[in-house]
Amino acid sequence: MRKSAKKGFAFLALTSILLAAVPALSGDEPSHGWKRSSAGFWTGFPEVRSGFSDNGIALELSLRPGTGVTYSRDGSWASDNAVLQMSTDVIFEGKNEYRTGEARFPASATFVFGKDALSLGTKERITLFFRHLWDGFRPSGIRLTYAWGTRLPVGSMYRLWEEETVFILGGAEEAGKKIVTARQLSRDFQAAYGRPPKGPVTKVLIEARMPPEAKTPVQTSITVRFPAD
Repeated sequence: MRKSAKKGFAFLALTSILLAAVPALSGDEPSHGWKRSSAGFWTGFPEVRSGFSDNGIALELSLRPGTGVTYSRDGSWASDNAVLQMSTDVIFEGKNEYRTGEARFPASATFVFGKDALSLGTKERITLFFRHLWDGFRPSGIRLTYAWGTRLPVGSMYRLWEEETVFILGGAEEAGKKIVTARQLSRDFQAAYGRPPKGPVTKVLIEARMPPEAKTPVQTSITVRFPAD
């Protein structure tokens, strides 16, 4: 009973911390340094209600097939504590999410360590450049992405790009639920790359995408508080 009570209290405390920072939802006019862009060259924009603050973003999206959006914010944050909440009501079984060109997450948050990189060598860098030309350019630096998957097991951690590791927070069995999690980014970086990061987080990306082959619209929400101190 004591362990269950402690877990329940911790969850309530975490939820309270998150909700205390949720900006009021209104239209879709980014502010507080956030910028909006298309999630792909051939991708249309979904319907969005959004709210922004100095250390938070809240989105409610209606993702029709073939739509997507990216919100980004640049900075330099010494803190590495983040709180994330995601939900989506229907899971479209996508393609192979291990492949860069087929990973289309209905909800994701990416933290970019722009001053960090892997030693890939000239040949590997050239190969990576042409892969980016085909699949779309990602921000330079090492990236940690927390995503709602469509086929992969919850709890999966895998390398999507050479310098991007994905953590799957939710999947088909969690459809309709809200996933709330607190992350220490330096700890996840250590787990993914075997060492601490060499610099701070320099960019945050919040993304939602639905492939054109999906059958019905998907209702998705994403709330991120960073830094969460």
